[in-house]
Amino acid sequence: MTSAPTVSADTAPAPAPAPTKAVRRSRLGALDALRFIAAAVVVGYHLTGIGIDYWGLEPREVFPSLNHVTRYGYLGVELFFIISGFVILMTAWGRDLPGFVASRLARLFPAYWVAVAITLVLQAYWKGGRDQGFVGGLINLTMTQDAWDVLSAQGAFWTLWIELKFYLLIGVFLLVGITKQRVIAVAFLWPLLAQIARATDSGMLNSLLFAEYAPFFAMGMALFLVYRFGNSFIAWLAVAYNVILGVRQATEYADRATELVGATVSPVVTGWAIVAFAALVWLVSAGPLGRVEARFLTTLGALTYPLYLIHAQFAFWVIDTFHGRYDEYVVLAAAVATALVLAIALHYLVERRLHDPVRDAVLRGLRESPRSGR
Repeated sequence: MTSAPTVSADTAPAPAPAPTKAVRRSRLGALDALRFIAAAVVVGYHLTGIGIDYWGLEPREVFPSLNHVTRYGYLGVELFFIISGFVILMTAWGRDLPGFVASRLARLFPAYWVAVAITLVLQAYWKGGRDQGFVGGLINLTMTQDAWDVLSAQGAFWTLWIELKFYLLIGVFLLVGITKQRVIAVAFLWPLLAQIARATDSGMLNSLLFAEYAPFFAMGMALFLVYRFGNSFIAWLAVAYNVILGVRQATEYADRATELVGATVSPVVTGWAIVAFAALVWLVSAGPLGRVEARFLTTLGALTYPLYLIHAQFAFWVIDTFHGRYDEYVVLAAAVATALVLAIALHYLVERRLHDPVRDAVLRGLRESPRSGR
């Protein structure tokens, strides 16, 4: 056997440089903080923005100055959807379908089940709350109540149905295979096809593609490409394309928001808010603030989902019970504090204890091999 030729250190060729790629970290502290801010502005909208009757008067009359800001708080949902497009694509990248399904089920359902259960207990004693009935309460546990035209236990739950449909699209995407080129194609084609489905009343296709919110998820996906692979013309073109479509959706909704608030919601403000959201998500990911790391920011991000789940009915109960007896800002502070305490309890007593066992159990069920002899 002929020995392999030796190469001295002086004559050895230099190793080829590794391909340049943007650094990817598992946590983005500033993005976590932005998620919490999105939840906070939604809470502000529900308690002091939208026209609810728990205060005895319209919120715009109870909080005339604050309402000028919080009436735009519903836009926190659009910011959530942009962040979801970014984060869920980041979660799915490099995973197989069972891993993705297990991680999402473990993330969504344990806290959700408890939130539904304690909300139903509250509503059994508080006559000012929602009433789903026994069967409706059980259907709420599936998170698919909107598909069955069943009233949600908490008003904010409607967004979870949209999120589930986005997860379904990502699951299909995983089966096909996620690549940069395919993400770019989806970011351009999905909002367009969704709008065609809506314009032609295509029923099930329209529901699955949810044209009203597709540009926000697609915008987040394109921004993730900028974060993962660095700046490129086509990725930024996809971002700009979906920003334009998102501005159109937001400004069109301004009239409906005006009806819900009972005061003028400016389409100019809503349009610029969408542009600002895209800039903020870039700033806290691929931009200068993407390097910010702090444990309390991660904690804020962890509290976002339970706060969103639990805030409405319990805060409304506090307002309904104590308004007129104490100063309105004291009642508002008590309502927010109640929601925060419940969110903290949900996170530490439910999410942190059940996430890993639920994820592992689902993963075993999806990957388990048949027993020998069967």
